[in-house]
Amino acid sequence: MKKLITLTILCSIVFAAAHAQDILVKKNGKTIEGKVVEVGIDKVLYKINNDSNSANFVVRKSELSRIEFENGQTVWIDPRGERAKKPSAIEPDEQYGQNMINVSPFKALDSGPGFGISYERILDKRGYFGLLLPFTMTIPDTYYLSFDSSDGDRSEMYYFSPTLKIYPFGQRRVTYSLGPTVFAGVGQRWNTYTDYNPTTGVYTTRDEKRERFRMGMIVNNYVNFQIMSRFQIGLNAGLGPRYIDRETFRSQTTRTKGFEITGEFNFNLGFRF
Repeated sequence: MKKLITLTILCSIVFAAAHAQDILVKKNGKTIEGKVVEVGIDKVLYKINNDSNSANFVVRKSELSRIEFENGQTVWIDPRGERAKKPSAIEPDEQYGQNMINVSPFKALDSGPGFGISYERILDKRGYFGLLLPFTMTIPDTYYLSFDSSDGDRSEMYYFSPTLKIYPFGQRRVTYSLGPTVFAGVGQRWNTYTDYNPTTGVYTTRDEKRERFRMGMIVNNYVNFQIMSRFQIGLNAGLGPRYIDRETFRSQTTRTKGFEITGEFNFNLGFRF
């Protein structure tokens, strides 16, 4: 019985050795089984059986991804395939933090220039979604950038603008994202009027202060440059409709009818942790 088992094992080994073949794997996924005879500069010679007198076949190296030899060794012809097989090494400085605090030394809205501060939290492990909570203050300036056709008023506004940011490519050193912003702003606007008194012939100037409330939505586009693991520079710009725009003066409220366009441009410096 033991002799029979030993004989069976030996026969199996001899059979396997006789039929062991190399495998040539093409880039399109197809395979060729045979015995590699020679690996040249631009081609590979192989036989379809172990007979030394059998014909040689040729395949171009440019068609191959790798060769898997019968002894277990694998030779990669296409280095891109080898890199794809290996897990990508992530350097420690690529492990970006989930929290960001950004300071905006310059920010421009349709109500005037200003500055702001924001906090952002990455919501998922893969880094595709973030929640941004910005606070902005605009200051009165005669020469502000206006995105609509309203007159040159002077506004001091405070905005809160929660935003859902979507990162299509995840977190990288140069990262693009976009997302809807819902903004609400309260503040004051000053209008300057000139009155003429026909009796005295004197012109007098007066300022009227109006309480202001605005609300709407902006679709923003963001680009972040991760200079270091904890320091970043960002830009964003967007446009969107303003649904509510009302002013109150001496208990009288006026509302802008229809949709108006609100614009935003922002430059910020950020700390990530």
